[in-house]
Amino acid sequence: MSLGLGIASTFPFEGVSTDLLQATSGTAAGLRLWLKNDTGVTAAKWTDSSGLDNHATQGTEGNQAAVSGGGLDFERDNSDHYDLTTKIDIADNQGFCVAIVVTRESEVAGCLLSDGTAELLQFQNATKFRLKTVNTGGTATVTDAVFPVGTFALGTKFIFLINRSAGANNRFTFMKNGVALTPDVDTSTNEAAGENPSGIEFTVLGSRAGSSNHFDGIVHETAIWNRALTLQEITDVNSYLQSIHGL
Repeated sequence: MSLGLGIASTFPFEGVSTDLLQATSGTAAGLRLWLKNDTGVTAAKWTDSSGLDNHATQGTEGNQAAVSGGGLDFERDNSDHYDLTTKIDIADNQGFCVAIVVTRESEVAGCLLSDGTAELLQFQNATKFRLKTVNTGGTATVTDAVFPVGTFALGTKFIFLINRSAGANNRFTFMKNGVALTPDVDTSTNEAAGENPSGIEFTVLGSRAGSSNHFDGIVHETAIWNRALTLQEITDVNSYLQSIHGL
């Protein structure tokens, strides 16, 4: 497969970007966190590969996840979670993109990323993904995107990507393993154009504010951009992650 990027590749798919820096305009534009698979990961610290030194750290041994699958295996009962060195602030009407490779190990709601209080990205169950934001006036908005049965099934590694365009008439793009997911309009909330342009901060990996809704499973890789990605960039990011993770 060739994406027409003209980039030499040693990965299984010819032409795939060789890393996420190249996949997003070749300059790391907007990339604020990259917890790269099998790179700089220990129980106490996962080194940020974005170049911004925004590492995920946990100094309390009882709250540390085990190194597994090139990433970290979080146990809900152990309150595993990690703090980011620097918060990633997404303002009202600002676009963003999160790409994360995970294996879920429990049907209990598990938070992937959050701020210090309530804002979050969270798997609710095998079909629902939740985004909670808060605007500058303090009003919270919850987006629940509901997908077909088994979309986020347990025990299976997958790539989940969420992209929000900038502006009051924002649009969400949801993808699993490079394939677009369409939310069920009858059971989803606030996921259509313009329904959730509010802000969100990312400061914690693996729980809600470090104290609840702990994720149960393996986080193999995580990347956050503080802008929306283009369709070509989304394709390139998914292609890179699919080549690395065999998905």
